[in-house]
Amino acid sequence: MLWPANSPDLNPIEHMWDELCRQVQQHHPPPANLGQLLQWLQQEWNGDPRAFICNLIHSMRQRCVECLAHNGGHTRY
Repeated sequence: MLWPANSPDLNPIEHMWDELCRQVQQHHPPPANLGQLLQWLQQEWNGDPRAFICNLIHSMRQRCVECLAHNGGHTRY
């Protein structure tokens, strides 16, 4: 295929990290220290992300189609 091998649009873990970041940012007030941030990251990571992961998996075909249509460039994903 003719797109960059490291396209973030096709790398599901990048989307998982983005979702994890959004979930942690919902905590108010922000973490008081690095230990608390690590605790929140682990808490969110160990949560139940099955629905998000299933949606990500089911969207991969469309991600590939859009990536090809944009010659490996930026897509809406």
